Amino acid sequence: MRHLKQLLSTISAGLLAVSLFAVSAAARDAKIVKKVGDGAATITLPNGSQVAATEGMMVRENSVIETKAGVELYVEATAGVIATIKANSKVKVEAPVAALNLDAVLDLQQGNVISQVDPKAKAKYGVRTPKGVAAARGTVFGSSVVTINGQPFTVTMTLSGSVSITPPPVAGVAQAPITIVAGTASTGGAAVSLAVAASTLNVDVTSIAAAAVTAIAVVAQNNAPAAGVAATPAQTAAAATSASLLASTMATVVTSAPGSISQVALAVATNVPSQAANVVTATVSAAVTAAATGGSTVNVAAIAAQVTQAASQGAAAAATTAAIAANPGNQAAASAAASTAAAAVAKSVAQASAAAQTTSTTTVAQAQAIATAASSSAATGATSGVVSSAGSSGITATNVGTTIAAGAAQGAAQAASAGKSTADAAAIAGSAAAGASKGATSAGASVNTTTVTAQAATGAQAGSSTPTVAVAPVAPPAAVATTPPVTPVTPIDPSINVSRSGP
Repeated sequence: MRHLKQLLSTISAGLLAVSLFAVSAAARDAKIVKKVGDGAATITLPNGSQVAATEGMMVRENSVIETKAGVELYVEATAGVIATIKANSKVKVEAPVAALNLDAVLDLQQGNVISQVDPKAKAKYGVRTPKGVAAARGTVFGSSVVTINGQPFTVTMTLSGSVSITPPPVAGVAQAPITIVAGTASTGGAAVSLAVAASTLNVDVTSIAAAAVTAIAVVAQNNAPAAGVAATPAQTAAAATSASLLASTMATVVTSAPGSISQVALAVATNVPSQAANVVTATVSAAVTAAATGGSTVNVAAIAAQVTQAASQGAAAAATTAAIAANPGNQAAASAAASTAAAAVAKSVAQASAAAQTTSTTTVAQAQAIATAASSSAATGATSGVVSSAGSSGITATNVGTTIAAGAAQGAAQAASAGKSTADAAAIAGSAAAGASKGATSAGASVNTTTVTAQAATGAQAGSSTPTVAVAPVAPPAAVATTPPVTPVTPIDPSINVSRSGP
């Protein structure tokens, strides 16, 4: 453990986030330095025998590491490189190919691997796709290989604040990428809408947007410090870069591909649930900024409702899958774990949504509308997410509805009550409780409104003692928020992080 902490503390901006379906080989035996979660993880040795993966274990070349739901493995691929093998992944540790001049290459056969590279170690680390090998170099902050329409696209994030999505070569000829920077998109050097840029690559805009935002979120998650542990300078720098990239990329989606917002949020939250609230913050903030622009038709309330529900749904679905995997055959324990995790999701996402819409000039009536919509959207999404992943576990909407609604109400009330008097905060709490109860009920749950109301009051009390941050005047959110849709968001197809494509 000491070795892992020392290594991670030296990691700086040289990051390689390898997402999705295809990657290959390591220069020497790898080592499992940390295991997180209760799910199953195994090593299939070159002779075909299989053993459980444990911390400290050396993994021989040509062995295959496989993780199930609810577990992640931190693997030292070579000196200076820590690869996080995410849940439901399969990675082969292969012998190096001399012609590649790389110390380590991992073959990602299924799932998701996120690698951090310490530039000081000068490790030569790359990833193989069906179209070739990519490596971290220069000003690259992170790189993700994703499969869209059966083809491997490379998403590259740079320290200068740009995100590029590059298609595979055609007949050996490199293709022009889509570049997203400062909220705009371009291809071949010409500024175009994100939808037009995607069409030039013969892919749908939702897949391109989801790939870009998910790649950023993966890097952000990988650099978050453990609970109770102070962030290292490198982690702080990476977090700032990730936040900037997330903000500019979601601004591009909001302004040039608004129809993709729900699908992008769902994809990101499902694959990187810890970043669900950050995606909501970035999206709603971008909508508020866009709405303040003269002649804009952006509807902040509608966008906030969409992204809040979708992000809650994706993150709660992921949490439920993990809860079931951690409690096999124990319905009560799985239900309790899923309920607690989904409530935390609903609270954080509702709070993020409401906070992004609330300023020092927000009236009580506007704050009530914001709290109602944020809590309702979060409760609807989180409840739907749990149900969609419950399968045959026996977990139902009624099992989790009250806890989720209470979390959503508390989060929304706390954010919307910032800077308000006790009396005004109480009114906002009532709106948040009503919205959350309605949201969970619309998703099929039976809700104890007394519990929900009490949690909303707790949130409002905490919020009313927190001053709002003074901001430049912008167009205030509509006094009457748009009612979010009840129908759960349907994941895009092809989805992200499912299986390897290509030979």
